[in-house]
Amino acid sequence: MAYNFFIDSDVLLDVLVERKPFVKESYELFNAQYNNLAQLYTTASVILNVQYAGNKLIGKGSAKIAIKEFLSFVKICLTTKETMLKAYNSSFADIEDAVQYYSAVADKVIDFFVTRNTKDYKNADEHLKIVTPAEAIKILS
Repeated sequence: MAYNFFIDSDVLLDVLVERKPFVKESYELFNAQYNNLAQLYTTASVILNVQYAGNKLIGKGSAKIAIKEFLSFVKICLTTKETMLKAYNSSFADIEDAVQYYSAVADKVIDFFVTRNTKDYKNADEHLKIVTPAEAIKILS
């Protein structure tokens, strides 16, 4: 059975800039997608945030090429006005985290929300399980 994983900015950045020691586990999720064991999802705002950070960390050209490759297989969750209102009415400390979380929830097919910053999602009030990349890999094994 293939699982649907929402990928947060930090996980995508780990792969994009090969951040040690995190890149290995995050990259394994991308391999799971390649091997049809998982489907990866994210939002347009994650893509834009990663592009911005990638421009500074590895250069505009390299970041653009890498993100275009990622876009060839990831699915994008929509962020609607309703999603935004849920985020702004939530008890999340960071509105950007809330928008990502509620966009994933609204998609209704996401099984797990993958982030290295699980503490940022302690106020998540829906039934979407928050996991680290290492936990996601364990789920797949």
